Amino acid sequence: MRRVVILMIYILLTSVLQAQYINEYIGDTIDAVSYRIHLDNIDVNSHIIEGFTEIDITPKVNQISYIPLELQQLTVDSVLVNEEQTTFSHENMRLEINLITPLDIIDTATVTVYYNGQPFHEDWGGFHYSGDYAFNLGVGFVSIPHNLGKTWFPCVDNFTDRATYNLFVNAETGLTVTGGGILVDTIPQSNNHTLWHWQIPHEIPTYLASVTLGDYVEYTDEHVGIERTIPISIFVRPNDLDDVAGSFANLHEVISFLESHFGPYPFEKVGYTGTAIGAMEHASNIAYPSFAIDGGLTYEYLYTHELSHMWFGNKVTCARAEEMWLNESWATFIQVYYLLGLYGYDDFITEMTSMHKDVLQNAHIEDGGYWALNNIPQSVTYGMTAYDKGATVVNTLRNYLGDSLFIETMTAFLSCDTIAYRSVSTEIMRDFITEYTGIDMTPFFDAWVMTPGTPHFSIDSTIITENQDSYTINVYLKQKYKGVDNLADANILEITFIDEDFRFITDTVHFSGKTGHSVLSFSKDVMPKSPVVSAMDIYYKTMDATTDNYHYFDSPDEYSFPDTYFKVFIDELSDSCFIRTTHNWVAPDSLKTPIEGLTLSPYRYWKIENVARGDIQARGSFFYSTMSHLDDGLITSPNDSAVILYREDAAHEWQEPEQSRLGIWSTGNILVEDLQPGEYTMAVWDKTIVSTNNVNNNKEQVKIYPNPTTGVVNFEFNASNIYNVYVYDNAGRLLDKQTIKDNKGSYNLSGLNVNTGTFIIMISCNGTTVASSKIIMKSR
Repeated sequence: MRRVVILMIYILLTSVLQAQYINEYIGDTIDAVSYRIHLDNIDVNSHIIEGFTEIDITPKVNQISYIPLELQQLTVDSVLVNEEQTTFSHENMRLEINLITPLDIIDTATVTVYYNGQPFHEDWGGFHYSGDYAFNLGVGFVSIPHNLGKTWFPCVDNFTDRATYNLFVNAETGLTVTGGGILVDTIPQSNNHTLWHWQIPHEIPTYLASVTLGDYVEYTDEHVGIERTIPISIFVRPNDLDDVAGSFANLHEVISFLESHFGPYPFEKVGYTGTAIGAMEHASNIAYPSFAIDGGLTYEYLYTHELSHMWFGNKVTCARAEEMWLNESWATFIQVYYLLGLYGYDDFITEMTSMHKDVLQNAHIEDGGYWALNNIPQSVTYGMTAYDKGATVVNTLRNYLGDSLFIETMTAFLSCDTIAYRSVSTEIMRDFITEYTGIDMTPFFDAWVMTPGTPHFSIDSTIITENQDSYTINVYLKQKYKGVDNLADANILEITFIDEDFRFITDTVHFSGKTGHSVLSFSKDVMPKSPVVSAMDIYYKTMDATTDNYHYFDSPDEYSFPDTYFKVFIDELSDSCFIRTTHNWVAPDSLKTPIEGLTLSPYRYWKIENVARGDIQARGSFFYSTMSHLDDGLITSPNDSAVILYREDAAHEWQEPEQSRLGIWSTGNILVEDLQPGEYTMAVWDKTIVSTNNVNNNKEQVKIYPNPTTGVVNFEFNASNIYNVYVYDNAGRLLDKQTIKDNKGSYNLSGLNVNTGTFIIMISCNGTTVASSKIIMKSR
């Protein structure tokens, strides 16, 4: 069986490599200058197409004896070269057209291919029929190469060969045909048919050409752009027409945002056509799923994503599928970035940080490993890395340059004569930004684009010196990396200092390598009191391997910090406080002195920062789970006993604070009773090891009864000591605390003014949890 699997893998890889070779070889041999696609029949009943395509080509090498093209799953009837019939061979996807006379680079030729058949489609890409509708989607997620122009016309099917298009479709009168570009004419034909002629004057790759046929109605509008008035044409099924205005209510604002940030709209019209599945960024005729035209704004991000491709992907296209981030990372970034212009900073940053958390937690799982944005395998071209991770990298680039320089630079990039309406590489983008800004972008691209994983930055320590009129702060920085062993250089990071009056002062540090040191200073005029917290990147400028949030409190409260798997319970607060929680998606520093049977998380740790006026008493709840890709590399069986370790800072050793666990061995929350600023990490004791030494032997044996109870709960210990009894409700909220100074005692749940319910009893001794139990209280 193993040999069969290996053989199947070999065949698959061989076919993929052959397809890539054919695709590249054709593109190296000829250049398609223009296409005239004639579809005489699109039969929605038999699912066939019939027609012919005329292609104007020029050779890229001298003395070619045949013209290579691609055409998938359709039957070629005949071929002409310069109106003379010739011979051909058509095997798999490769169509070779023999030439009577060889062609040189200076020559041109018109190839006409007549063909018919049922077009290819996969689950997503290809040429589809859906009821009485037909449409194409220009790329496939499964097909390699991904380009699927060849499923409905013969072509040079790659990301670099660009041509103009004329589309002629003969359809039954009453049906509508849509395509990219402008509608040149509709010409009545015999037999109650109409010939539709669409034209795309801008050169585009094959995968951006489009055709749809069906019973459509058109919603029209115009947008006054920064250079011209832009037609808007949205074709939908008749019963969707009333929902168009609501679904596209902010389309004008979206277009204005895109033009103001990336330059004038680059095509003839803003166009969408409702399709059974999609969305696909065909040039000026976006295939848009009909379910998204529902009268509401739920899918506004989706039409924004596809429209942004007119700039990133269509006007400027990735040169290879392995550089798909040049298309999809930018469009995914823009589907979040536009929120900043239309809805404000809070909506933008909430969506961006949520996406960032999902990337850090899940991208390497969904995509089967950590991948660089550049040279990504074609098996994950359309994965989470190229879309979501890339979007967070683009946002980091935006902040690295600064918003205004970022906008100016990318507008110049898209309008550059040697870049616009062409295919580019990652290196071309990197070098353009370097030349335009005067900032060497090689270190940034090396760390964020060319390398798998994500950098991680933290403050190791700070030393604050108070002068007569100012403060001098020595900041010591540390770098780790999530995913690979790599260190980023030329890092630019913000550090915010906060004093006890909640004043914020932010400055920038630069460093390279594993550690860094910066000296910062500021006047007492701007911060009269010495800072008590030094916070890294509090405004989310750098999408490194951290997720964080902060919150202000002015009374006892409980609060779950988004994207951090941490919840705080403030039980006592005499004034007000500021708490920031950072979830670090890298391994914590190791134990200074290893302890047999104790293993720290290889994956994550928390940092809690606190500015408090007056007195505060708080508890912290840390979520653990072998699911959700959080602790599956740490907690592997019931023999692993999950605990939280704490240290004040890097100068201190990890220790086990007083805590209780609410949950089972694999999933739950660990509640730290006295939450202090510092670092916390998940760890496990291996019971098969620690059961043989003094760690567990010193723990008290406790008897808790009765359960269920009508009110009173009794405790018996094997020795007299001082025991703290904590009573929580089922949600983890502390209800009461009691001290027992003996070898037995009791607690009456009736004193909580409840008759029934489920409660958690946790008992600690000398800072160590000795027992916890879920107690059910029944009515008398």
